[in-house]
Amino acid sequence: MNKRLPILLLLLISSFFMQGQQITFQKNVNYKARALQQNLNKDRDSLILESKSEQILYVDIFNKDFSKSINVHNIKTKIDLKTLPTGNFVIQARFDKKMIIMSLDKNENVTIASSELLEKNIDHNGLAAKDKSNKIAQKNSSSYYWVVSESNSNFGSSKTMRLEYKGDLDKLITKIKLELNSDVGKNNKLLVYEIYNRSKFMTKQLRNPGYYKSEASELFNVVPFYKSLNKKERKSNS
Repeated sequence: MNKRLPILLLLLISSFFMQGQQITFQKNVNYKARALQQNLNKDRDSLILESKSEQILYVDIFNKDFSKSINVHNIKTKIDLKTLPTGNFVIQARFDKKMIIMSLDKNENVTIASSELLEKNIDHNGLAAKDKSNKIAQKNSSSYYWVVSESNSNFGSSKTMRLEYKGDLDKLITKIKLELNSDVGKNNKLLVYEIYNRSKFMTKQLRNPGYYKSEASELFNVVPFYKSLNKKERKSNS
């Protein structure tokens, strides 16, 4: 038997782990989301969504650098995550009259089999890179805003909540101002909150849909960045 084979095999296994990626998925545990099964597959490289009742129309995956919308129109879908770049993502499953929001983090998984190799790689530069990565994550979190939109008309009412980026807010605010000056959308509402820590905020918000109404929080500014006012409210404030 070739004695070099075990060494070669070890190197191949070590190389495999070093090039792997780690995915952390946060389900929406709100009771309204119970009708949607949300799971990663066994290999943790695909997201499986299955609705117990109505069809999933679209699944949106996005962050400030990436955006993808998947046409589903079925009660079940399997989404490949292998081609997804590393980063923090918001996942929105869209139905006819509602939206279920989830969160996913995809990071490089540095798992090294050799303790000697581990000692060589953990140096000052490695620690500095980790610190820099944390600072970037904090900076990116502050660019997220929690948006609550309400549509109220003679045709019915609907409410959606989602993450948006600062660059998209002007468009939303311009839209609500136009709606408030129309007969159809005069009772619509828009609330926008600045988020300080996206990951922790989303964890609490997914567990409690009313978390954004908190009177105090270190995770977001409880005073709205923007709050729409109807005609009566605008007159009373003038």
